[in-house]
Amino acid sequence: MVILALISLLAGVVLGLRFKVLVVVPASTATLLVAVGIGLGRADSLWTIVLMAAAAVASLQIGYLAGGIIGYVLAAVRIGGLRTAQPARRSAH
Repeated sequence: MVILALISLLAGVVLGLRFKVLVVVPASTATLLVAVGIGLGRADSLWTIVLMAAAAVASLQIGYLAGGIIGYVLAAVRIGGLRTAQPARRSAH
């Protein structure tokens, strides 16, 4: 379950760096189907499958958010939009 969540997180970061938000819907659906398939293949209980699917989809969405933030920060640094805070200068009177 943890491995699926980590893979979903990394996939979400990649999607967040490359695509717009509409890609999250089919990616979440695919993640949900993979999680259910893995759970059924391992003959897990219903609640284990539900928990695994929820964790995987949540990890995907958190990764997408993180990827979007990383992409924004990288773009802002490239164009010089994010600068370190300059100390306040005192005027000489």
